[in-house]
Amino acid sequence: MFDPFKTLEVPTTFDLEDAELHMKFIQASSLHHPDRHTDPVKQAEAAEKSAAINQAYAILSDPERRADALLQQLGGPAKEDDKSLPPALLMEMMEVRETLEEAIADNNKMELEKLRGWAHDQKHTHLTKIAQLFDKAGDVLSEADAKAIRLELNALRYIQRMLEQMP
Repeated sequence: MFDPFKTLEVPTTFDLEDAELHMKFIQASSLHHPDRHTDPVKQAEAAEKSAAINQAYAILSDPERRADALLQQLGGPAKEDDKSLPPALLMEMMEVRETLEEAIADNNKMELEKLRGWAHDQKHTHLTKIAQLFDKAGDVLSEADAKAIRLELNALRYIQRMLEQMP
């Protein structure tokens, strides 16, 4: 299994400092850059390693993807295997989406900004809960902790997709 934490030589934790992560990425990228080699075999190996470094950074620099990778690394369920959501989320999202569609149709910029703010607040709330759950669990996840993290991640995904689709 691909381990983005090991690839960038950073701690296997949810709480990573952006500056430290970026520094590790730059160091690894420069160390394994294909242009450092003239031998075609070593160049190809470096290109492969460079691609893995880029993939690891893409995963770890995105909190949602980082949490998903960490959850799976600690033995939690994959998003494909557990699509559970908080009980009230679907109803709430249907209402918010309806309000969003009306705001878009009416070109109501104030309402759009209000919804964008709500979505960012929700994203922050879910990321905070995820961080707290990982902190509480430590290196070994109980089944209950793993399910709670997956539930928060699935809810976060709904919020994130809404933000991506907003004008």
